[in-house]
Amino acid sequence: MLIAGAIAVPLAANPNTTPELKPWIGEPNPAFTLDDLTGQRRSLEEFKGKIVLVHFFATWCAPCVDEITSLQKLVRQARGKPLAVVAVDVAEVELRVRAFFEKLPVDFPVLLDRDRTITKAWEVVGLPTTFVLDASLTPKLFVEGDLDWSHPDIVKKLEALYPVAAEAGPRTGG
Repeated sequence: MLIAGAIAVPLAANPNTTPELKPWIGEPNPAFTLDDLTGQRRSLEEFKGKIVLVHFFATWCAPCVDEITSLQKLVRQARGKPLAVVAVDVAEVELRVRAFFEKLPVDFPVLLDRDRTITKAWEVVGLPTTFVLDASLTPKLFVEGDLDWSHPDIVKKLEALYPVAAEAGPRTGG
């Protein structure tokens, strides 16, 4: 879906094209602070030191809903690893988003970009769109469209970005 103002317009998608993770070649995206579904202010900075997937979505977007499930599966598979998912809902009524996640609970924060300020600043033009940031919060990969985040090839690409110190795990003296 293309975002035109607050209206979504379907893309004339090529059925032979599948979304894929691509290298990010643009400038770093600005840090942000948004409210989560409980009203708590959450900053992107609090995830520094982990690989972070910043996922822009809307509950009315069918591919987005499928991808939320895939992201939840990834989070469960990556438990204990330096990976975080931050979902950013784009310009929806808060009650609708809250009701959606009551039916489909997730183990990652869902933030509310009520006025699309962050969506615009990150130059998101279609939903879903996901940016993969390294441990210093620098964009490394992105995808426009839905992906199976739990697919072994995708997991391998994400693991290649894990911080070296975190991969080694804690060392204890002996």
